[in-house]
Formats: sequence, C-alpha cells, structure tokens
Amino acid sequence: MLKFEFTDINDKVVIVKNPLSLLINIEEDVPADDMTVVFEYFDTDELKEVRVVDNDEVIFTGIVDEISSVCESSGRLIRIVCRSMAAKLLDNESVPVSYTHPSVSVISSRHIKPFGLSSVSAEDTTYFGTQTVLKGASNWQAVSDFSKNVYGATPRVNVLGEVEFFGAKENKETIFSNGTDGIRYTSLTETIKRCEEISKVYIKVINSSGYNNTIENADALKRGIERERYLNAVLTDTPAQCADKMIKNGRDKSYVVTLVCPGRHLNIFANSAVVEDSMLSRGADLYVSGLRYQLNSKNDETVVILKRKEV
Repeated sequence: MLKFEFTDINDKVVIVKNPLSLLINIEEDVPADDMTVVFEYFDTDELKEVRVVDNDEVIFTGIVDEISSVCESSGRLIRIVCRSMAAKLLDNESVPVSYTHPSVSVISSRHIKPFGLSSVSAEDTTYFGTQTVLKGASNWQAVSDFSKNVYGATPRVNVLGEVEFFGAKENKETIFSNGTDGIRYTSLTETIKRCEEISKVYIKVINSSGYNNTIENADALKRGIERERYLNAVLTDTPAQCADKMIKNGRDKSYVVTLVCPGRHLNIFANSAVVEDSMLSRGADLYVSGLRYQLNSKNDETVVILKRKEV
C-alpha cells in the first residue's frame, strides 16, 4: 500500500494513505520529476516535503510546490503538487564563480550539499579545465555543466535525493510482451515523425565566407527527407559537433513507441527495452525515456515512452 509521508513547516511528519488519484511524471529531458496527488480533505499545517513509500521501496522524494483545498458538490478534497529533489537545485540561483580544475567534491560541497542533497560518484573525479558559472545560472546548471564536461552525461537526481553525475543508470533490460514473460501492455503506438529529422546542415565558419561546409544525415537522405538548416558557427570551436547535435536532436524526436501497461512500473526508467510485437518497424535499440503513472478509481496504469538509443 502506498504511504505518503509529508513533513510540515513545523517538521512534524504527517502520514496519509489511500489517495483518490495520483499522477507521477518522469522524463529524461526534465530534471525534476513531478507528482500530483489528491486526497479526501484532511486538516494540516502547511506542508513542505514528501516521501512516498510502497512497502519498503521509496518511489518518490521531493518538495511541495502547491496545496489546494477544494470544496465541490462531491465533497472536500486536498490537491498537492510536488517536484522531486532536483527542484531545489533548479530553484536556487548559484553564486557567480569561475573554477579551475573543479572536482566532484568541490561541486558537491558548493552546489549540492547546501540544499540537503548528496551525490553519487565512484571517485572524486577532477575536470582538468575551467568552468564558469554565470550570474543568473542555477545550481542545477552548475552541476549539469560539470557532469557534461567530466562524464559526457546529463546528471539525474534519484528517488533518494542523490545526484548521479553520470546520468540515469540503465539497470537492466526490460521486456514488454503479452506472452508469458515481460510487462504486459494493453496499447502500443509506434510513431515515425519524419517532420523532426534534418537532412543537411550548412555551416559558416568564417565571417567573410558563406555556408560552405555541409554535414549530411545519410539515413534521412536515403529515406527521401528534405529538411535543411543553416548554422552560423563563426564563434564556435566545434562547428561540426554542433551540426551533428542538431541532426541527433531531430533523430531523437523522430521515433517514439508508446505503451500503456497495467500497474505501476516506475523502476524501469532508462532501461534498455525490447518489445515483442511484430508490428514494430524499428523495434531495435530502444530504451525507456519517460514514464507517466496514473492511479484513480478506474485506472492503475503506466504510460511508457520508448526512444531509440544513439548509435
């Protein structure tokens, strides 16, 4: 049974069960997961944090963003909107600073631990370069820039409030199947978005010249896609990489598999995925990029978003 352990502004723990509805969203491109839960109204002081537990498994930890007390003809309700602990890093501006050879311990002590979070790293890795945190940048931006410099990954804050510098870990392979093994699904949608892919990027590297360099997306061209872009890379040290990133971003958005699976499946995020269904035209090299869990009087299901791995 789900148990919601709220902490109020007086540091008193308020335990609530039996939600009327629950919605949890997890997306790879959104640093903070979000949760909206509705209960029958209960009297409480202002709430500030939450931990959600199913038996001994923590499935969500975060801060309370909104509390709405609602009176309707059907009764009195309380609606609580929360975000995961990454919100603390997103919401707080960093002090402007320049680092020379910053390390995991330095970034953790200055941008993570002051907000009650911890970090996960195998060792105190150092970035042998410089990193500047500009005025107006959040602590999340500081952590993210360091993580990309050192690990080539976007960091992730897990359900325990720990920053994983190396990004969300692939725990195992998840099989989706309506056979004897795997997670069952009641709906499958495969979407090919040709309108998202870029076929060519023309690059300008010198002010006095035109867009004389070209990066092509061979696969898109082979499939008859014509979507061209122009990149002014005069002030960029790595113009080809910028063009490649534009093509990759389009490719990432161009193929999506959406599954509706009965029950709650929140522990499969970032896993490799195999869908045993002959309908899929491009079912290889998939991973779980997003989850949307919904619980109410009629449904208990998880919408699973699969994308293709970068190859």
